[in-house]
Amino acid sequence: MKIQQKWIRITLTVIFSVFAATSIYPLFWMFLNSFKDTAEIMTGESFGLPIVWKVSNYTDAIFNRHILKFFLNSIIVTGCTLLLTIIVSIMLAYALTRMKWKLSKVVGKIITLGILLPSQIVIVPIFIMLRGLHIINNPLSLILTISAFNIAMSTLMCNSFLSGIPVEMEEAAVMDGAGIFTIIFKVILPMIKPVIATMSINIFINSWNEFIYALVLTNEKSRTLPIALMKYASGKYGTDYGGMYASMVITSIVPVLLFVFFSNQVEKTFSAGAILK
Repeated sequence: MKIQQKWIRITLTVIFSVFAATSIYPLFWMFLNSFKDTAEIMTGESFGLPIVWKVSNYTDAIFNRHILKFFLNSIIVTGCTLLLTIIVSIMLAYALTRMKWKLSKVVGKIITLGILLPSQIVIVPIFIMLRGLHIINNPLSLILTISAFNIAMSTLMCNSFLSGIPVEMEEAAVMDGAGIFTIIFKVILPMIKPVIATMSINIFINSWNEFIYALVLTNEKSRTLPIALMKYASGKYGTDYGGMYASMVITSIVPVLLFVFFSNQVEKTFSAGAILK
C-alpha cells in the first residue's frame, strides 16, 4: 500500500510539474522574444535564446511608444473602477440582504440579468448616452462603463457572503447608537475582507484587459495598455514583434505580481465566477 501511494504521489508530482512548466513557459518565451529583432522572430528563431540581446525594444517602447503613459492610464482607470465598484456593490448588497423595500426583488432580478447580458451588444447605446453627457474621450467614460458591468457580479458575490453574517451584530451596533454608514463601514466592512479581495481581483482582471470599450470611448491621451499593444500591429512597415513582446512584458508585470502575492484569492475569484455564472 505504501509503495502504491508513493507511485501515486510521484505520478501526480510529474503531472502537476508538467502543467506548471506549460503555464510558466509562455511567459518565459515572451520575455526572450522581447529581446529579439522582428526578423529573427519571423525566421523561426522564436523558441531559442536571442542571437543579440536587443534592449532597444524596451527603450523604444518606453520613450518612443510612450508605453508608460498608457501604463499610467490603465492604473488610473483600474484603480478608480475598483474603488467605485466595490463601494457601490457593498452598499447595494447590504440594501438587498438587510433592508426591506418595495423594489428589492425587482432590483435583485435586474442584477442577475446584468451578469447574463454581454457587454458588446449595448456598446452603441452606451456610446450615444456617454456622448450626450460629453464625457467621450475621457477616462471617466471608461471608468463608469467598466464599473457598471462589474457591479452585478460583485454584488452577487458580496450578497452571498453577507447572508452568512448574523444580524445580531448589526443590532448591537444600532443599540450603541451607530448609523447606517457606521454599520456598513465599521461593522460589516472588516468582516467581509475576504470577499472584497476576491471582488477586487475579478474587477482588476476585467478592467486591466478591457479592449473594446477602451478603443471606442477613449482618445490618444486616455488610451490604455491593450490599445497600446494594438498599435504595434498597425505600423508603417508591418508588425514590430520584438517591440510588441517588450510592451507585453511591461503590461504583464502587474497581473503577474498580483497572482504571485494573491494566488489563493485568484483561485477563489475564478471558482466564484464559475458558480455564479
